[in-house]
Amino acid sequence: MNGTPYGSEDLETMEGGLPAPEATPVVVVDDEQPVLDLLGKILEGEGYPVEAFASAQDALSRIAVGGVALLITDVRMPAMSGIELARRALEEDPDLAILVLTGAADTESAVESFRLGVEDYLTKPIAPDTLVEAVDRALRQRRQQLYRHKFEVWLRAEVDRRTEQVVRQSEELERVSVAALSALVRAMEAKDPYLKGHSARVAELSEKLALQLDFEPAEVEEIRMAGLLHDIGMIGIRESVVNKRGQLTEEEYRHVQEHVEIGAGILQPLTHIGRTIDHVFSHHERINGSGYPRGLEGNEVPLGAQAVGLAESYVSLTESRAHREAYDQENALATLRRGSGVWFEPRVIEALEDALQA
Repeated sequence: MNGTPYGSEDLETMEGGLPAPEATPVVVVDDEQPVLDLLGKILEGEGYPVEAFASAQDALSRIAVGGVALLITDVRMPAMSGIELARRALEEDPDLAILVLTGAADTESAVESFRLGVEDYLTKPIAPDTLVEAVDRALRQRRQQLYRHKFEVWLRAEVDRRTEQVVRQSEELERVSVAALSALVRAMEAKDPYLKGHSARVAELSEKLALQLDFEPAEVEEIRMAGLLHDIGMIGIRESVVNKRGQLTEEEYRHVQEHVEIGAGILQPLTHIGRTIDHVFSHHERINGSGYPRGLEGNEVPLGAQAVGLAESYVSLTESRAHREAYDQENALATLRRGSGVWFEPRVIEALEDALQA
């Protein structure tokens, strides 16, 4: 596509793997020369160009110049601690990957490190294999973060450019913008083997439910599109939360809930897609008021949003996840029937059963 940083082919095929070590500069900081020498020897042996500093301030000046992929810093150093260095380094380069080393366990420092977004907190002495594995993880996470940022820039540029043409090219705008967002959804899902094709399946089932509920053709298309784009707002959720294994904290769960507002905000300029935006915004609302983001009840929850929400629930149950196997159709339906009149209107549940039998 002319005028965009990436074409749709780039969006779907761009890999999130690691760059070659020689293209990944590493800054190492420690006030003990033997530690600097050891870290340098290990990393240079793996092919990484290493720049070693005994002073945190000197390391920060180097990071300010740019081109650094990874910072490895000791916690306890004179003049400036490793935690303070990490904080200031991220102000210079928010995409910088950081590993923190410490000679003694320090819970407060560890908590502050992870709050800042440090990739790992390691104790000294560190085994060479452990260091190399931590470096690989940190650089992989950085690569994924850069990947997401590039998509954000691309998406905003594409939406802004096409929105300016809405009056005279509304049909072209719809085709291109939806295709671009669809490509972004597919690229996001490709990062997780459990989610590949998830949104397409939700879109297909949302359309079937809309037909069973006798929506007009234009409304059916809005509901289908909402199913396709229902999770577009996940682009704004922190990488550490998206990739977390295990139970989310209350703060992390609230952060995930923000994806519906983020998604609606992304779609807001696309006025031609009608109620698709409202369905995306409301597809996690439940008629007993337990949903989000507004806690709507009863008839306040749009029927189209219920169709998308139920389609997503069914598709999610029948897909495998890292922590469970997929439900079969019978068990998935049995689970959702328990939500009839509680989460979804009974006629929406009936529409699902009819759609699956059709």
